[in-house]
Amino acid sequence: MRKVSWAVLVLTLLLAVAARAVAQQPAGGDALVITAENRTAAEEAARGQPRADDRVRAGDLIRYTLIFTNPTTGPVRNVVLRNPLGEGLRFVGGSAAFRGGEARVEYSIDGGATWSAQPMIEVEENGRKARRPAPPELYTDVRWTVETDVQPGARVVATYEARLTTAEAATTADNETSRAKRGGAEHN
Repeated sequence: MRKVSWAVLVLTLLLAVAARAVAQQPAGGDALVITAENRTAAEEAARGQPRADDRVRAGDLIRYTLIFTNPTTGPVRNVVLRNPLGEGLRFVGGSAAFRGGEARVEYSIDGGATWSAQPMIEVEENGRKARRPAPPELYTDVRWTVETDVQPGARVVATYEARLTTAEAATTADNETSRAKRGGAEHN
């Protein structure tokens, strides 16, 4: 039930952002485009060993790209690009990148309830509790907050990679890769 509620919340947010963007958007084009590329399959094809099908498999490396284009007639500030990692996907540490201005990247390990450039976890060491950096595999969401103005018609691009961990998650990843429309963008 919690998963359904989270999906409804994300869908509601996406619809609200889309409605706001459409109201401010000149004719044509999406304000946010999210794509997913199976880097493992692409590398196999480049070596002359293309897959017989386009299914995502356990162990595959997926690169997500979020492209925000300012649809308004004026600059926008505080653009936030956010993307949850799907079930069975593990964030690849050090893979988050950004082009088109200055941005702060943050991660969540609790489904987006809290954010940090370095999320922390509590561990027990020698009978005492200690806080340690969370391993990237525990990240559930990634977001970029653009700290520079995005001018009318200008684009900013955020990317990250995730690895598919289980065969059971492959069906979900296949659906997400083909749709590649997860997450959202906000601005003011």
